Amino acid sequence: MRISTKLGLGLTLTSAVILGSYGYSQLQKEEMELRTATEQASRLLATALQVAMENAVRDGQSGDVGKMLESLELKDPTVDVLVFDAKGALVARSLGSSRSLPLVEAEAVQVMKAHGVVTRFGGEGGLDHLSIVLPLHNDTGGSLGAVGVVKPLDGLRLDLESTRFSTLLSTLTLIVGISAVGWLLMLLYIQRPLERMVGAMRAVRGGDFTTSVVAERDDEVGEVAHAFNAMVKELGEARGRLTEEVEARIALEAGLQRVDKLVTLGQLSAGLAHEIGSPLLILGGRAQALAARTELPEDVRRNANILVEQSERIARTVRQLLDLSRRKPTRRDVLDVAAPVRAVVDLLEHEARKRDVRLVSELAPSLPRVFADGDGVQQVALNLLTNALRATSRGGTVRLALAPANFRIAPSLPERAGICLSVEDTGVGIDAERVEHIFEPFFSTWSEQGGTGLGLAVVKSIVNEHGGTMAVSSRPGEGSLFQVFLPVAGEAESKEVVA
Repeated sequence: MRISTKLGLGLTLTSAVILGSYGYSQLQKEEMELRTATEQASRLLATALQVAMENAVRDGQSGDVGKMLESLELKDPTVDVLVFDAKGALVARSLGSSRSLPLVEAEAVQVMKAHGVVTRFGGEGGLDHLSIVLPLHNDTGGSLGAVGVVKPLDGLRLDLESTRFSTLLSTLTLIVGISAVGWLLMLLYIQRPLERMVGAMRAVRGGDFTTSVVAERDDEVGEVAHAFNAMVKELGEARGRLTEEVEARIALEAGLQRVDKLVTLGQLSAGLAHEIGSPLLILGGRAQALAARTELPEDVRRNANILVEQSERIARTVRQLLDLSRRKPTRRDVLDVAAPVRAVVDLLEHEARKRDVRLVSELAPSLPRVFADGDGVQQVALNLLTNALRATSRGGTVRLALAPANFRIAPSLPERAGICLSVEDTGVGIDAERVEHIFEPFFSTWSEQGGTGLGLAVVKSIVNEHGGTMAVSSRPGEGSLFQVFLPVAGEAESKEVVA
């Protein structure tokens, strides 16, 4: 059951008890006042009749008693008057008072003996009739008889019923009004704020730590809202720190895995260089010598050229393995990154014209300087442009751009100022499954064309060493976009990043 329902029911019951008790006491008071007023009026009439009848009997004018009764009958026919003699016998009565005789006959005898007055409310609940019996005395105080007055209480009963009804109606109206106002106040000041707070709690439980509750009032509910908002803020900060720790741990594990791979590659490349280096040089030299001999048949020379090409390919692969696993220490300096990139573009313009590919460079003016190794930046640009030219068919376009940019190493980390080196082509593109693996050593989308799968791995290693990051977007048949983000000089020197 809702707390507003409980409070509403409690308020309704409390107001019903209080107002019901007050209404009941008011009814009792009203009934008492009506009884008192009726008794006083009836007693005044009875006293007047007592005096008049005593005077009439004392003066020997017994006929005046009948006239008085007839006159009273005309004025108030509801009142019955009965006159008794000293022996208790009925000597006179008003018209229609025969039914009232049993009500006062016994009291008349009692009054004459005790010389007192008897007043009694009779009937159910004492609301049927009022009987008053008074003694009649002579001049010496002797008993002459008694006079009884019986008054029906129909008017009193109707007044009480009307009062009961109006009191009940007023009480119910007050209970309904108080309950309605109470329910409305609880709805506005308790239920709705609690519902908003519950909704915010559900949002927080769902992972939304940006939600908050508007504290509209400076009361206890407002204090709860302020405390809730502070708690959500602290939870969000704690979750952010936890996310950063998790991402750092993942990055560390990835770095350790990469280091393990590099160690394996280093051992493999060292063994290859030792075991096949010398024989490969001899094989390549003999093949070049055969290819240079013009007197040999054409097919022999062609096979010799093939041997030369494949020997160079093997040597190139071994060199890339050595470059990846035993990278020489970088020599970083604050430099204008546009200079080494422009040199790479100039170097590859001839290759682009041979492939009938349009090579466009867009270098923003006044680029911020970076703390980097110029040779490493050149190698990154060279590998990315070489891959783009290889992926772009004749008539296509390769676009290289350099511009200032802000970036994040991880989503939960703050932004850093840097530069963006982007290489975009209109080539064949890469599907989503392969994009996830293109930076892994020996994974190549050009294995059939002689790709070793080491170029992008080297690029990724260089970018990580510089405290940067990479982003790739590609769709098959629409081309690819590679973006390299490197921090500016102040950012790179003040922060260390796990490679």
